[in-house]
Amino acid sequence: MSGGIREVRSGPGLYIHVPFCLSKCAYCAFYSTLPTPDLVAAFLARLEAELSAEIDDQIRPAIRTVFIGGGNPTSLGPAHFATLIRIVTRAVSGADIDEWTVETNPETLSGETAAILRDIPGLRLSMGLQRLRDDELQLLGRRGTLSSGREALALALALTGRVGIDLILGLPGAPSLASQLSGLVHEFPIEHVSAYFLTVEEGTPLAARVSEGGFPDPADIGPDELFEVADALAAAGFEQYEISNFARPGGRCRHNMNYWNSGEYIGAGPSAVGTRAGIRRTKSSPLDQWLSGAHDSTETLTVEDRFRETVMLRLRLVSDGLDLEALAQTFGRLPQGFEPAVDRQCKAGTLIRKGTVVSLTRQGITLANRVIADLF
Repeated sequence: MSGGIREVRSGPGLYIHVPFCLSKCAYCAFYSTLPTPDLVAAFLARLEAELSAEIDDQIRPAIRTVFIGGGNPTSLGPAHFATLIRIVTRAVSGADIDEWTVETNPETLSGETAAILRDIPGLRLSMGLQRLRDDELQLLGRRGTLSSGREALALALALTGRVGIDLILGLPGAPSLASQLSGLVHEFPIEHVSAYFLTVEEGTPLAARVSEGGFPDPADIGPDELFEVADALAAAGFEQYEISNFARPGGRCRHNMNYWNSGEYIGAGPSAVGTRAGIRRTKSSPLDQWLSGAHDSTETLTVEDRFRETVMLRLRLVSDGLDLEALAQTFGRLPQGFEPAVDRQCKAGTLIRKGTVVSLTRQGITLANRVIADLF
């Protein structure tokens, strides 16, 4: 593929990685460490300097979304969390922000922490519930309980109508959480649900247990729970707009939609990733390296890289699908063999084509990685 590239990019999103958690869950491979007063103070000072360097007067007005994730941002405690919010607010001062998302675990969302967020416009809270039974939470190494989760949900919804929850599917030996989830979303006006399958990540305690035969391999679990969750949420008025993400009308995560639509984004904090002008930049980690100012790693994305990412990301958007006509306009042309491969997957029942738009079927969702790989 060469020549004729006409990529359209939206205003960038800003992602802040807060590398602290009160404990490490057995399955988690995201970079995090325990917060101490000295480490948190050093992190905040370095973050302020990094944001000042990353966001100049030209970029700042274009920023549309802010996502503060981790880790667990509210594990900083109210005083340091308030400082974090002040630093980020100053960094985007003057930008017309559509949405602020802040991740939190239930056990660290206090009334004092909620008060810090009260005046943020477009506030969206994303809460890591993960499972809806205490024994399953314990199995995953989570600190919270279902009771603390319910209390945190009530607190969050008193603060903003934009509350989402994160769930883990495919826990070996556990019953589907679809029935409990159905009750939860009828009781609480949650607007968004993210539900990802449990995966074994190298270097985690879960990986060691699976390797030693002490825990069944989650890779052997089928897709049934995802479809049961999808059906339960559809009955409650949710749209499955991405393979693993569900929203009530108007409740899509705008920051993540920018990712899925191949928009630009700025990353700040250890291990954070950003992509602008065809360059993907990954901040150094672990924390001590980032604090010392270690150089970011960079990758120049080729036209082929961007094409493949666009196809993969748009097909994950199961409600919207991939518009082949728009794809050709964006990149100048489609590679030889691409449309025949699409037709082959349509005949196999993994893709469905309506006009110029192709989307994954339910069968295609279960084989998404294989289907997308076959297109290239």
